[in-house]
This record gives sequence, structure tokens and C-alpha cells, in this order.
Amino acid sequence: MFDLSLFFSKELQIFSLFGNPMSLIELLGTTTGLLCVYLASKNHTLTWPFGILTSICFFFLFFQIQLYSDMLLQIYFFGSSVYGWLVWRKRTGVYVKIQSLGRSKNLVLVVVILLGTYILGQLTSRLPLWLPRIFVKPPEFLYWDAFTTVGSIVANFLLAQRKLESWFLWVFVDVVCITIYSLKEIPFVTLEYIVFLLIAFYGCHHWYKEYKQNQNFI
Repeated sequence: MFDLSLFFSKELQIFSLFGNPMSLIELLGTTTGLLCVYLASKNHTLTWPFGILTSICFFFLFFQIQLYSDMLLQIYFFGSSVYGWLVWRKRTGVYVKIQSLGRSKNLVLVVVILLGTYILGQLTSRLPLWLPRIFVKPPEFLYWDAFTTVGSIVANFLLAQRKLESWFLWVFVDVVCITIYSLKEIPFVTLEYIVFLLIAFYGCHHWYKEYKQNQNFI
């Protein structure tokens, strides 16, 4: 009988890439993640079921490598993917048109992201004080790392709401991620986020084009 726990285990290695072992759950999480971002840039509703699969894979993966914050973040991504799927389809099969937040709401958005980044950075900086046995070393790239977390949550929510600004925010998040991962010398993750950045640029172009077409019909 097939052991389901083995399927979610990082120890289930299927091949090596440049000397780095690749587990099945890593491969599935990365593949579905790329498909999720690409389909979102194409304005396709299948982005959300792939997002659900990605969050499940990464939840178990991050648990096994002790990245508990990223593990908990997958719960949000799972819920937001279900929410986005429902919003995009509205259970009627009718797509929701792409809209812009507008100047005033964009200013509020910037304030929310900056405030959220500061609060999360402050909380993260205190983890070694509150839980020294778990968080032995202080966090690196404190506020930049906080920005990518807050920015990802906000961008994902805007994507579910089919707001044009979601892709512009993803561009900023991806650029910061690429810089951090490059400085941390994790080249494969850096390469993956370079792909995400290219897709985000495409998403900006594709969504803006459809947004302008919708405006012409108003």
C-alpha cells in the first residue's frame, strides 16, 4: 500500500540538479507555483487551483525544513486561492472585469504596506528575545524581508480582486526577493524569482491592455 506521508516527505528524492537533490514535493511545489503565476498573468481562472496545490506542497516542505513562518503563510495562500477562485468565477461562470484602485486608494495601499512592513519587522526583530531557544540567530534583511511578506499578501489579495495594481506590486516584490536570495547565495531560488519577475512584467502588460479595452467600452 502506498504511504501518503512518503509522498509529502522531503526525503523522497527523484533526481539531482547540479549536485542538488530534488524531492518530489519540491518539484511539484515549484512547477505548480510557476504555472500559477503564468496563468494569473494570462488572466486564467485555473491560476487558483494551481495556487492551492502550491500552498499544500510548500506547507509540508517548509515544515520539514523549519521555515515555520513560510509554512504558516501557506495557510493564507491556500485560503486566498480558494477566495480568488470564487471571486473570479462568482459561481456563475462570469469573469469579473479588471479594475484599477485609483489614485487615492493607491496612496492608502502604500501607507498600509509601509506600516505593515514596519510592524512585521519590529515583531521579527524581537523573536530572538522572546524565543531564544528557537530563534538562535537574529533575522537578516529585516525590513526588506518583511516587505516581501507583506507585499506578497497584499498583491495576492489584489490579484484575487482582479485589481490592476497587483502585478505592479509583484514586480517590486520579485525585485527585492531576487536581491535578497542572490545575496544569500541561493542561485536556484534566485533564478525562479527571475522567471517570476518576467511573468510579472508580462502580467502588467497583459492586464493593462485588457483594462484599457474595458475602459473604452464604458
